[in-house]
Amino acid sequence: VQAGIEAGFAVNTGFNGASPEGVGAYEVTQKNGERWSVARGYLHPVMNRPNLTVITEARTTKVLLEGKRAVGVAYTKAGKTVEIRATQEVILSGGAINSPQILMLSGIGPRGELAAHGIDCRVDLPGVGRNLQDRYEVGVVNRMAKPWAALNGATFTRHDPLFVQWRRHGRGMYGSNGVSLAVTRRSTPDKPVPDIFLMGLLARFQGYFPGYARLVATEHDCLTWAVLLAHTANRAGTVRLVSSDPRATPQIQFNYFTETSDPGGRDLAAAVRGVELARAIAAPMHKRGRIAEELVPGSHVRGAALADWVRDNAWGHHASCSAAIGPRDAGGVLGSDFRVHGAQGLRVVDASVFPRIPGYFIVSAIYMVGEKAADVILESAGGQ
Repeated sequence: VQAGIEAGFAVNTGFNGASPEGVGAYEVTQKNGERWSVARGYLHPVMNRPNLTVITEARTTKVLLEGKRAVGVAYTKAGKTVEIRATQEVILSGGAINSPQILMLSGIGPRGELAAHGIDCRVDLPGVGRNLQDRYEVGVVNRMAKPWAALNGATFTRHDPLFVQWRRHGRGMYGSNGVSLAVTRRSTPDKPVPDIFLMGLLARFQGYFPGYARLVATEHDCLTWAVLLAHTANRAGTVRLVSSDPRATPQIQFNYFTETSDPGGRDLAAAVRGVELARAIAAPMHKRGRIAEELVPGSHVRGAALADWVRDNAWGHHASCSAAIGPRDAGGVLGSDFRVHGAQGLRVVDASVFPRIPGYFIVSAIYMVGEKAADVILESAGGQ
């Protein structure tokens, strides 16, 4: 986190200036009003280093192994396969989906699954691609009695007045992510920390699907409470190969709200409670005539129907934990030094390394994983 701040961008902590259970302003990763990505904060400033080569439009197909030692990687670019040899180690940072996929394509993973696709098992590691975790999120959308004044003139093009204000001064609506405020609550009093995170968006947002952004751009009279449920019981997600072809999308199954992933239905009940909290916050605005109607899921959807709606509509975008740090005999894939169990010269450093999904949002934790891994790798190399 400190390194991120020193690099000049705000850390996405979820809320700023709020009590552990309260209300606060939601932060975004930015610098001078502009989105400040990891690439801009970490990579771009060091692009001129002689020991860094960035290869784009390439697909990593596997880690090259000699016995159980990683000696390089293979990738395809423009239809050609290229192999790169490593002088020290291979560090895999493909993310929560591609890292386990590449490990399995390389012969590291559950022996039976690899054999089913004709892949020679070099390291039998059942935890690879297991323990996949994510959030549960849904959007409660309200139609306001009149459009938001803050969005007057907004066309979400380069020529609207809000864009001109942002371009000239680096502030205004386009210097934000559209979240007016955030609220944290416990779904039940026995929760050790708040597990519900509510975000008030000045937009119509019902999740991610083709064309979802058009609703944000064209409907200026909506208030969405995005309900995020953290600290869930679900550890049953999987990433599995469907083929030995690295171009084949793996089978990704989060196993939302099943008897195995949600014993007793506590996660589903907590998500429903989040929707009820969003409705309770909106109730005074309904009473004063500020809100015209609840569009999604609709005020008539309650009880068992509301639980069904949550089950059918929940989404997530914090995939993680699919190559977790932990003991090998307990399903772990990595040691605390990020080395792959049973292999030599191979580490994984990305969102897949967490045993449990951290906090409300995972980006700052991933920054810290990268910083920690850098320290560990430098130490093991004698500080070189």
